[in-house]
Amino acid sequence: PPSVSEGAIHIIQGGTVMKEYTLTPFQQQKNIQVTVPGSKSITNRALLLAALAKGTTTLQGVLFSDDSRVFMEALKSLGYTLSIQEEEKCVQITSPGEKIPLAQASVYVGSAGTAARFLTAMLALSGGQYEVTSSEQMKGRPMKPLLLALEQLGVEFEYREAPYHFPFYIKGRQEKEVERVDLNIDESSQFLSALLISLGAYAGESVIRVEGTHGMAYIDMTVRMMEQFGIK
Repeated sequence: PPSVSEGAIHIIQGGTVMKEYTLTPFQQQKNIQVTVPGSKSITNRALLLAALAKGTTTLQGVLFSDDSRVFMEALKSLGYTLSIQEEEKCVQITSPGEKIPLAQASVYVGSAGTAARFLTAMLALSGGQYEVTSSEQMKGRPMKPLLLALEQLGVEFEYREAPYHFPFYIKGRQEKEVERVDLNIDESSQFLSALLISLGAYAGESVIRVEGTHGMAYIDMTVRMMEQFGIK
C-alpha cells in the first residue's frame, strides 16, 4: 500500500521502499474528474462466466489489456459471438450455455495466466477436444497442479513438449457425476478459480479439497462473481 509523506508517495513491500514518486501540489484548487480503469482479474472472470451462461451477456467497465484481448480472441476461436466496443468499455457475448459452440478447435492463450488456467479448465470439462498453445513465456509457468486435478476428473492430455506444460491436446471428459478432486494452490490461486467456475457450470454438486492458501482474496472474488451468475 502507498504511504504519503512530505510530497512523495512511497510504494512499500515487505518493509522495503520499492518505488518513490515525487508530487508537485497544485498552486490553486482544481476540479478534476477521472475514470478508474476496470480490473483485469474481474474482466477475465466475467468473460469466462459470460461464455458459460446461456444467452447474451453484456459486460460493462471492461478492462482492455493484453490478457483480456487474448481471452476474447480465444473465445472467438471457440465459436462464441462477441460484440466488442472498446471505446465504450463494453463486450457482449452470446453463448449456447453448457456446450462450447465448437467441440473441436485450436486455442491460443498467449502469456495470459488467467486465460491459460481458466480456458484449460473450461475446455477440459466441456467434453470436447482441443489443441491449446501458448507463448514461450507461458510454457514455463506453473500448470501441473491444475492439470493433475483435471486428470482426476477423467480428462486426458497429450503433451506436445514437456509434460504438464503447454502446448497440449485436450480430450475432455464425458461423465457428469458428483465430483471430488484434490488441488494444490501453493503456486497460484487461479487453479482453484478455474475449477470453481467450470465445475460450477458443467458438473452437479462438486467438492474440491484444497491444499494451500495462496491468493484467497482472489477466491473470494471468484465466489462472489459466480453467485452473481447464479452458481451456488
